[in-house]
Amino acid sequence: MRLFRLVVQTGSLSTAGRQLGLSPAAMSGRLKAMEEFYGAPLLKRSTRGLSTTPEGQYLFENSQGILDEVESLDRAIKGGHADLRGTIGITCPIDLGRQYVSQLVDAFVAENPGVTFRIIFSDQVLNFVDRGLDVAIRWGNLPDSSMVARPLGDDRPVACCSPAYLDKHGAPRTPDELRSHNCLIQLRADFPLDRWRFMQDGFATSVQVRGNRMTNDGYILRQWAISGLGLIWKGAWEVGADIVASRLVPVLEDHHLPATRFHLLTDGSKRLTVRVKSFVDFAVQYFKQMEEPARHLVASRSAHLLDSVL
Repeated sequence: MRLFRLVVQTGSLSTAGRQLGLSPAAMSGRLKAMEEFYGAPLLKRSTRGLSTTPEGQYLFENSQGILDEVESLDRAIKGGHADLRGTIGITCPIDLGRQYVSQLVDAFVAENPGVTFRIIFSDQVLNFVDRGLDVAIRWGNLPDSSMVARPLGDDRPVACCSPAYLDKHGAPRTPDELRSHNCLIQLRADFPLDRWRFMQDGFATSVQVRGNRMTNDGYILRQWAISGLGLIWKGAWEVGADIVASRLVPVLEDHHLPATRFHLLTDGSKRLTVRVKSFVDFAVQYFKQMEEPARHLVASRSAHLLDSVL
């Protein structure tokens, strides 16, 4: 592949041969062997010189990535992953990204300084493969079977607000009472997520809420709630640190849905590069080993905070 790429780049068998220290006969023999292996002509000759066939052009365009991975694999085997190089593309929800994924990336780069990250924080569900990204972190169920999913942890939506909001407006006792509260609503693809789901009498139910603020930015939504502007319904990982720090207080705890998994996704239709596989394994261990604020949401501390403001 290296030989073929050099021939295409120089436009000459003899020029490429001189750079590689090979005779014209040796170059012709290797090119012929490649064409026999692939079962198709790769180059065509004319009075203007050499040009690629459609098969040759496809090989040229895709071979550099393969050669890069071979070199990365060599470095990883010979010297560990400290020599990983290249770019990793990630997308994840905004609030999760700011609170956790940015620190995850910092930790990985500290061990692999040759890796560059391209990160898109978005609360929209992006087609990360079409966007040229390698990894997506998503909440909830995963309907696309072409994706490979690695679980990162358990999560569940939590209704919460600031102590100041509870002082002024009181707490809803049932999901239906949310209708009389100012609920801050997340937008997804310009569609308001204004049906909040809970457990009631052993069954999952939903209630349509209303409020005076909507945004597609989960971070801003959380800041509004911390400022006492209303109630929010967000994942436990996203609000767990605020609850532990008493910035937010969970409500309707007896009605929360059971926990569901959130995952790291990769494209199952292609083989992972060495650097992406290394990052995926690193991310799984990072989330597994870190102290999860969401685990403490139903601890006595939260219950005490709620009682104290009612």
